[in-house]
Amino acid sequence: MARLTDEQQLKRLEEAQAKLAARKKAVQARLRSKDRKIRNRRISIIGAVVEAHAQHDAQFADYLWTILKNRVTRDADRDFLGLPPFKDTPEG
Repeated sequence: MARLTDEQQLKRLEEAQAKLAARKKAVQARLRSKDRKIRNRRISIIGAVVEAHAQHDAQFADYLWTILKNRVTRDADRDFLGLPPFKDTPEG
């Protein structure tokens, strides 16, 4: 078998490098997807626990609504939760 020229070797290495880069991107995408699913499940569980606790503890429910009123800034989210429009001023 004939030896490859330096140019041919370089081309093969670049092709192999491109294939590895594509595989790396695919694995990174799978990891991001897995992390996102884990985070969403954790948020769902925490939200359910907080909501259930707020139903049984009026003081906690008031505290929770205070936090939501101050921290939820997206108009669509505030509307969904039945909160008034957000005022982005120091006196809030």
